[in-house]
Amino acid sequence: MGASVTETTRLSGAADVVFTAMEDEAVLLHLGTRKYYGLNETGLRVWQMMQVGASVGDIAANLSAEYDVEGDDAREAVISLCEELLAEGLVTPSTPEPEPTED
Repeated sequence: MGASVTETTRLSGAADVVFTAMEDEAVLLHLGTRKYYGLNETGLRVWQMMQVGASVGDIAANLSAEYDVEGDDAREAVISLCEELLAEGLVTPSTPEPEPTED
């Protein structure tokens, strides 16, 4: 079993994945496996927010507001999608940039 996804998890697209957005959906191509994957409108939004460093919890909160869904439902759906993307090797865990320290 791989790493578990929590609200604080941050993910980014894997190096060997090509992403193409098309209107309200997206296609991912894993160059290593040569498999194609489709993302619907919501999956596209999750992907876009991941790429700018948003945590799973932040993504769920944004989707909850954008699509008028309950926070718990959004959180469960985002975690589930991220676990699938991680299991397929489409994303990798990323670490946030360290906060600057004052001298």
